[in-house]
Order: sequence, then C-alpha cells, then structure tokens
Amino acid sequence: AIIHTEKIMNLLKLITLLTVFLSIQATALDFPKSGFTIPAFDGETSAAGSQPLTMMIPAVNGFSSNVNVQIQAYPSTIEDYKVLSEAQFKQMGIQALTSKIQGDSYFIEYEGVMNGHSLHFYSKAIKKGGLIYLATATALSTSWSSDKAQLIKVIDGFNLL
Repeated sequence: AIIHTEKIMNLLKLITLLTVFLSIQATALDFPKSGFTIPAFDGETSAAGSQPLTMMIPAVNGFSSNVNVQIQAYPSTIEDYKVLSEAQFKQMGIQALTSKIQGDSYFIEYEGVMNGHSLHFYSKAIKKGGLIYLATATALSTSWSSDKAQLIKVIDGFNLL
C-alpha cells in the first residue's frame, strides 16, 4: 500500500508540474522574429474596462503605428454598439470610411484628427456576454499605406478564446 500511495503521489506531482508548465507556456507572448518571449499579464476585467495589450511598430515621423486591445463593459447588442460608435465618431469629426457587422463582430475603418495628428484607424469589436472586446490599429494617415497590410492582418486575426 505504501508503494501504491507513493506512485500516486509522484503521479500527482508530475501532473501538477505539467499543469504549471503548460499554464506558463500558454500565457507567454512569443516574438520569434525579434528574438524574445515574455510572460503576458492576464488580469481581471473591471467594470470600467481595461487595455490588456498594446503593440507598436517602430516610429516614423515621431509616431508609432500601433494595435491595442480594450475590454469594455457593454450590456447591449453589437448593432447598438455600431450605432453608438459611429455617432460618437461623427460628434468628434472623425469620418467612417467602411463599416460592417459580420456575425458577432463589428469592423470599421475610419480617419480623423486627434491630438493634432491626422490618423487612420481600423477596428474589430467582438461582443461576448456583457463585454465588448475591441482591437484597434492606429497609424498616421501618411503611414497607413505602408503599414496597413500588417495592421489589418493583426486586427482581422483577433479572436476570442
């Protein structure tokens, strides 16, 4: 019985070790072209929302094209989110270029002046439960043509677990 218990304890230790190892691996961000990996933050989303990720391309003309992911509390539908977003953009003088809802996702491309910069944006919002998961690419309008392929690829590839 002692040998059997010892085997079970060793098996449990191995399972625990594998679980820890796999959870560490699952939360790492790997950047093979840049030559590094880094553990990811994975905190709770507050009612006020959060921005768990920002990625930047090297700066050109003092601005880094970037992608960020925000999580926002939003109890209504993706269709209502589209209407609200486009009304807010219009109020801010930002022009929607394209806009569509596809399943539970809302895609919008828009441009306008913010903080003295003429900017171009491309976003994908996904509704799940009482939350909106919003991935947005931002570039200077003058850099959009050179950066858009990689920015759009990242945004279009954004999905929920």
